[in-house]
Amino acid sequence: MTARSASTRARSASTRARPIDYNGVMTGTEQIEIERKYDVDDEAAVPDLVGVGVGAGAGAGGGAGRALEVARVELDPAASLSATYHDTPDHRLLGARVTLRRRTGGHDAGWHLKLPPEVAGGGRREVHHPLGADDEPVPAELLDRVAALLGTGGGGDGVGDGAPALRPVLLLETRRTAHHLLDHEGRELVEVADDVVRATRAADGRVRAWREWEAELGRGVDGPEGDALLDAVAPRLHAAGARPSAHRSKLALGLGD
Repeated sequence: MTARSASTRARSASTRARPIDYNGVMTGTEQIEIERKYDVDDEAAVPDLVGVGVGAGAGAGGGAGRALEVARVELDPAASLSATYHDTPDHRLLGARVTLRRRTGGHDAGWHLKLPPEVAGGGRREVHHPLGADDEPVPAELLDRVAALLGTGGGGDGVGDGAPALRPVLLLETRRTAHHLLDHEGRELVEVADDVVRATRAADGRVRAWREWEAELGRGVDGPEGDALLDAVAPRLHAAGARPSAHRSKLALGLGD
């Protein structure tokens, strides 16, 4: 296992996403997130995943898919992430499987809007917007994306128009160690993130802490072969003490919903 440089991490992150044109201005990026979450105890250690893979044609229906095999693992230094989640008082976004957060730290700091899959069984869509000042409001582009859920016509935060306003509902502080599973050409197949999480609920200050692993497919690894690869990774994670996550998201667990 080798350490991964900051420049390599930045290149990988930048190639995963496509640019977004908002009113004629390139404002951010959008990507598809395909991941599986696992609950783990404090004593668990991420196992050796070298050699995990699937043969050509793996996945439903077979076919001429590529053979995918983990040749080596690169390890990031632990990173501290801080994310403030925004929602309505009745958690209208969460109820629609939508999350909106402003995150600092790590290689993808910024505003992140996660939307449900466009097709059944697909990955969640994740829209990224650049990080601005600490006191900046929710970007207009992201508000427009959730306008129907908020009961607004877009372009506003719901204040004064009878719709519930977005407000901070949860502070999530995460210590993340990322394991990058690479093939023989150095292409990332999967990222396994080892997260130690502390969540503070804005409404009453209640704190909840836990640890979880996330296995997320790399750029260009999707469809049946991507599912098959995550299926191949799962037994080794299970043997190391991981259990399929009992909660929908970090936000849902932190809020207690």
